[in-house]
Amino acid sequence: MKRFNEKQLFAILLFVGMIFWGGSWPSSKILTQYTSTEVITFWRFFFALLTFVPIVFALKVPLRLTPSSLKYLLLASFFNSLYSILFFTGLRFGFAGAGGVLVTTLIPVFAYLLSYWLYSNPLEKHEVSGLVLGLISGLFLLNLSHYGDLLGGGNLFFVASALSWASLTLATQKIRHEVHPVAINFYTTLFSVITYAPLFLWNTNMMEIGSFDGWFWGNLLFVSCLSTAFGTTIYYQAISIVGASKASTFGLMVPVNALLLSWLFLGETPTHETLIGGSLAILAIYLINLYRPSHLQRFRRR
Repeated sequence: MKRFNEKQLFAILLFVGMIFWGGSWPSSKILTQYTSTEVITFWRFFFALLTFVPIVFALKVPLRLTPSSLKYLLLASFFNSLYSILFFTGLRFGFAGAGGVLVTTLIPVFAYLLSYWLYSNPLEKHEVSGLVLGLISGLFLLNLSHYGDLLGGGNLFFVASALSWASLTLATQKIRHEVHPVAINFYTTLFSVITYAPLFLWNTNMMEIGSFDGWFWGNLLFVSCLSTAFGTTIYYQAISIVGASKASTFGLMVPVNALLLSWLFLGETPTHETLIGGSLAILAIYLINLYRPSHLQRFRRR
């Protein structure tokens, strides 16, 4: 019987991890039908933190911080906390599938635009093409029949959440050589729990989740433990095994999974605009993050 080597094993784990990430969209949509956004946000971070603790110890992840790295971690935690509120609020009013495609594809576009604006990083031609395609795909994914629709269906919250996560990405990039990626996720989750902990002082519904059914708890633990903790850990561990480029290609599965799983579990039939926008967005992600000139050599005559 053939045994899997380490790279093959992590390729399989990455495939599973991207299902977790894509599945977080319909699962989170289901959670918004039970209680308020802030209640879901706190408990998502809380159970994710509980899951991160044994992972950190099992992988022997170093947790030492410098004053400089702490500063950027606090900034990243702010954007992480903001993203979660915007994310769940958007899902309360919008569709999980379309939102999953819109947010996951706008994040790299916003990250590149912010990087260019803040640091004047030069852009390659293929990156510019990817950004243009990303913006065009965003227009399709917003599914606007007229300009007034921009504020409806969770669109504004989805766009804002993508911008928040892109800002988080830039903040964590500043310390990627100082702090282990899993430690970054552990600390941002910890600080986010602390941020929302004061809700217990004035929100009397914080403990109401104890009365909810197993469907709620299954989705909460899926989003918290499998998607946020395990999915993220698998991704960053896989980078060290299969390489950043190959690991990044699996990210193309997330919008597809979000769309497919939202259709299967929520009955959200994708519109033509969503399918066109999603296809353009995947091409945009490829051009921005994955394209290499060598990719075209196989099509050239020798």
